[in-house]
Amino acid sequence: MTPDEPVESGTPRVSILACIIPVLSYLLPALGAAISGLSLMNVLRAMRNAESAGIAAVAAGISEANVAVVVSLYLAIIVGFVGVVIGLVRMFTSVTTASPSGWYFLIAGVLGLLPMLSLWRAQSILLEVLFSRSVGMGEVAGQITLFSMVALCLGIVLIPILLASAFVPLPSILRAKRKWAPTIALLVMETAIIAMTVLYHLRTAWVYSQFRKD
Repeated sequence: MTPDEPVESGTPRVSILACIIPVLSYLLPALGAAISGLSLMNVLRAMRNAESAGIAAVAAGISEANVAVVVSLYLAIIVGFVGVVIGLVRMFTSVTTASPSGWYFLIAGVLGLLPMLSLWRAQSILLEVLFSRSVGMGEVAGQITLFSMVALCLGIVLIPILLASAFVPLPSILRAKRKWAPTIALLVMETAIIAMTVLYHLRTAWVYSQFRKD
């Protein structure tokens, strides 16, 4: 009998701990993006109400809006690291529960990052208008609002879905067949989260420098 086989006949249940820790690291960015998306819409609303708002005021608003997403990403890195450690421990020890498959972590991780990608697009459009002046705000305000709304709504919808996925029985296709596959997927997603953290941190620092400059 191998370590992952149950004592009795049947399929071993999936470890909740092996699911919930990585899931938390994926829903944190979704939560941060939802909050920042709402803040970005407030910045856009303030710009409409005060048409004379300068670049410094808008840059300050974007920088403040990014606080939630940057903090959530740093927390996600910490929690994700714990998930990787748990995956490594399960690789080299005998366990009586199954691990989620690598596909489960990849799917959950990508879903958790979708709101951040939508928020990134909304901010990119707004920053292009502010600093390049290639198009007018009136021409792209709808796009900025749309991507911000998508970030907000996706975050609200995905958080309970990701949480529920850690507790509901997974189909056999999402149960690990190889011990190393989940850990590889966890490392891939941890790298993706770190990359997003660096990108958002650099953008926030750059926007803040523009705000201080003006």
